[in-house]
Amino acid sequence: MPNPRDEFTRRTKSDLALRSSYLCCLCKCSTVGPSDEAPNAVAMIGVAAHIAAAAAGPGARRYDPKMANSERSHIDNGIWLCATCSILIDRDDKRFTVEYLHNLKIEHEASRRIHGNGGTDSEDIIAIGPDLIALGSVIKSEPAGPRVRISHFLQGNIRELWSLARDFKKWPIERRYVLLNELGSGGLLAEAPSIERTNQGYEVQLSLQDDIPRRDASKLKSHCVDTLKIIEGLSASIQNFESILGMARGTWFTDLNLGSDISDLYWRYFGSPWFKDLVMMEIIRLSSVPSISRISSELTTPMACVNRVNRIEVPSFNLANHRIAINVDFELEGIGNWQGALSVFISNPEELNEGRAIATKARKQIEPTQHRNVVAVEAEVSHEKIRNIFMGKT
Repeated sequence: MPNPRDEFTRRTKSDLALRSSYLCCLCKCSTVGPSDEAPNAVAMIGVAAHIAAAAAGPGARRYDPKMANSERSHIDNGIWLCATCSILIDRDDKRFTVEYLHNLKIEHEASRRIHGNGGTDSEDIIAIGPDLIALGSVIKSEPAGPRVRISHFLQGNIRELWSLARDFKKWPIERRYVLLNELGSGGLLAEAPSIERTNQGYEVQLSLQDDIPRRDASKLKSHCVDTLKIIEGLSASIQNFESILGMARGTWFTDLNLGSDISDLYWRYFGSPWFKDLVMMEIIRLSSVPSISRISSELTTPMACVNRVNRIEVPSFNLANHRIAINVDFELEGIGNWQGALSVFISNPEELNEGRAIATKARKQIEPTQHRNVVAVEAEVSHEKIRNIFMGKT
């Protein structure tokens, strides 16, 4: 009896595995390794999965009747996954759409390309301050901070990096931070980075200040924006995340530096695979880089209950009621690992310009009054004391 499924050939399955380096395209875990059954035994948990189902019928996810049989069994319709993730995508075709899986495959295979920059076959975004953004990888972990290799700059250049090392104390305190997408974390620099030129790029030794105390997400309380009822724990945390990520930087008049760059990134990188990585970097910044109010000595981060950002996915660029869905994987203080979807408001360019103009005007109007309040506070908490707190001296 003929097989109604348009299966992949053995060669196609092998090619999918090799192009993915035998790593699952979704969770990035290895799908092949040694088995203890025999000296030459191998354990394989990899699956050449169909993006659009191989056959029609109950449970056939993403089946496309318009596809020819040869298209369904073609390598372009395949993706290499571990057994667990293959089951997951065949249980949720709303999250794992055809477009999403194709983009996931393209990005993963691109990260596995063999190239001549020192043997690293996978790189991620590294930011040193707001103006130096590079591709590189973490090559060593030190007690004081990680050692990273930078292959090339996406924004800024090596001269600016040398300048940071030489003129570190001249840099504004709020610009002395590091964000590492590979680790899902970041922090403030404790001292100037040490830079070494190699045949493989630039190796940079980073020294970071101690982590800022975190807030327990399970104890957070707030009012629901829809019902005005008190919500707490994870529900309050999710609402807080969405509020912070949806407020564009420069639109809040009390502090023009507060807010998120996600709206700007959306319009600048619409349709680009870079958008996801830059959103992750922005969420790491809001989780890891502290700011301090001039009317308080408390040092904290906007998303102070996020210990680590494990993964960010953007299933689609489509907006629903001006909001984009962002799937996140966080490590939360007091809760642990949490995976879920955030609905983040995206302001259009006209709204961004108007909001920033209004906030700037309002800021100028309140500055004289605010200055008098600050002077009163600084009588009790000196500016030098606040500065020392920010620099980790107390």
